[in-house]
Amino acid sequence: MSKMDVFCTLLSGAAHDIDHPGTNNMFETKRRSKLALLYNDVSVLENHHAASFFFMTENENQNCNVFSGLSDDEKIECRK
Repeated sequence: MSKMDVFCTLLSGAAHDIDHPGTNNMFETKRRSKLALLYNDVSVLENHHAASFFFMTENENQNCNVFSGLSDDEKIECRK
């Protein structure tokens, strides 16, 4: 594994289930929750976890930008 692979794997572990509401995708979709509407009923919680993580880490006011030392191409690679 490359250093980038290891970095992305560790970040994925940190992001997994961040801000989890304690429900599942089917519940969110059937309830027509705000999250389900936001993500158009597609991988609702997975999209929410990823978005929450990127909002938190890329907000430079919180000094949590773990991507600050990466090039634009490396940031795109990590987001994938």
